[in-house]
Amino acid sequence: MRNKQAPAALQPIIFISKDLQPESLLLKGLQDTHYKVAHESLIKITPIRFSNVQKTQWIFFSSKNAIEHFFSQQPEIEAGTKFGVMGKSSAEFLKTYGHAADFIGAGVDIAQIGKDFAEIIKNETVLFPQAIDSLQTIQKHLSFKNISSNLYVYKTTLRTDFEIPSAEILVFTSPSNVSAYFGKYKILPGQKVVAMGTSTQRKLTDYGVKEAITPASFDDEGLLKAIHPFTLHSS
Repeated sequence: MRNKQAPAALQPIIFISKDLQPESLLLKGLQDTHYKVAHESLIKITPIRFSNVQKTQWIFFSSKNAIEHFFSQQPEIEAGTKFGVMGKSSAEFLKTYGHAADFIGAGVDIAQIGKDFAEIIKNETVLFPQAIDSLQTIQKHLSFKNISSNLYVYKTTLRTDFEIPSAEILVFTSPSNVSAYFGKYKILPGQKVVAMGTSTQRKLTDYGVKEAITPASFDDEGLLKAIHPFTLHSS
């Protein structure tokens, strides 16, 4: 009879599913813990070309990737167009392209952000630059009076060419990163999980992870505050 393989021992490592710059708030904020930080995006982003931008009163971005791959194609936007973003971090990123956000989502409950946005725009038109496989959560909460359109500006592909250590703390930044990770690994006893937003949290439940916590905001500061308590009570 073959002996069962013992589960891998957890290591004092925090895995974060995005590429971080050395000067990032997350890396700096975790320096004083006894944890090592492994960070790597588990998805590949590929731009999708588009030819023109239709006339619209609002443009809503659900991610920094949407902002980057929209403006990188130098679209012509009519004067007076208003912009909505998911959170403060995206609002700051939007500024780097010369635009200020007229709507900034609060918190990490995407459904509530969708409802709040619907209240603001009333019956105005809105364009959603997004991934071709977007969950379109914001759109689901718009009124039937709204004329909304999707503009596909990038696509995500799940990577398989990665090796992640048996980290004590797992931090997932999107549903796609969750799918990529659990395409290779299972949750281990004792692992702590942080999910960036309710959509990511719901995706984790598909893989049996029921107790992931969510930060209070869609930015590094929110993630840091969510991770830090786990570093004080290591296994």
